[in-house]
Amino acid sequence: MSAPRAGTDSGRVGAETAGRPETRAMRKRADRVRLIEHTAARLFAECGYEATNFEAIGAELDMRGSSLYYYFPSKEELFLRCMEHAASEVFPRLRVIAESDGSPLHRLRMMFREEAVVTLREYPEFIPLFLKVQVPIEALEQRRDELRREQTSIFRGVVDELVAAPQAIPADRLHVTLNLALGGLALIGEWFKPGSALGVEEFADQVSQTLIRMFVADPG
Repeated sequence: MSAPRAGTDSGRVGAETAGRPETRAMRKRADRVRLIEHTAARLFAECGYEATNFEAIGAELDMRGSSLYYYFPSKEELFLRCMEHAASEVFPRLRVIAESDGSPLHRLRMMFREEAVVTLREYPEFIPLFLKVQVPIEALEQRRDELRREQTSIFRGVVDELVAAPQAIPADRLHVTLNLALGGLALIGEWFKPGSALGVEEFADQVSQTLIRMFVADPG
């Protein structure tokens, strides 16, 4: 079985049409691709990789399963595109915050807040693909590990700035703390209660404020 290729389909369409006006047909296709990705991501998370197939995904979309081959050549490619799509949407937003003005602690808190909002409101279907879904394909596992490391490196660039701060926490402790914070953020979808007194924005504020306290050195 050949390894899936990163950045195909919607990414390829974007590359081929760069500099040309987007047509109605292109927008329609892009919307359909995104709907397929969101639906597939939810089913992968709920049912697992091996139990999810094009027929099941198509049924959710009121489509024939075979119609999905018009958009994705294989289930492996579809799973890959789900991960790639989430990363391409989220990572640039984290980098903008990481490279903005303000102290490292402020930027780090805003990054945690953004990650919480993304996890709970914007891409809840995709987060389990990076954490819980078992994938028996080495190429997909490798790409997933690469994306995880890329995300961590965005946060780590800001965390490393804290080493030079007054009363700094040692670098090795900072990195362990970052891993704990990111692990907690990845799981907040399991215990956030939609419809509770706190909305997503307020909840994200509380989570980010709580996490950032772990990065402040104890004067004692």
